[in-house]
Amino acid sequence: MKHKYDLKIYNGRVKVYVDGYVMFTFNQIDFQGYYAYKDDTSLYGLDIYLLREKAGPSTMEIYFKTKENWLNILKLLDKHL
Repeated sequence: MKHKYDLKIYNGRVKVYVDGYVMFTFNQIDFQGYYAYKDDTSLYGLDIYLLREKAGPSTMEIYFKTKENWLNILKLLDKHL
């Protein structure tokens, strides 16, 4: 099954869609401007670095079961962010 991936920014909210459904979202103002990926043998992950007032930076961790979805989301983020 082929999935459709999209990223939209509206009113400061970054939303990542897969097949028309929001997969994850974050506030553009809180985005530090970078993300990192994790590559494990059976699980693929992504850390999005966000700012938090007074508490310092934090990360949003997202994990994927398939390498295909993980790679497509990485391509989408590379293209738009």
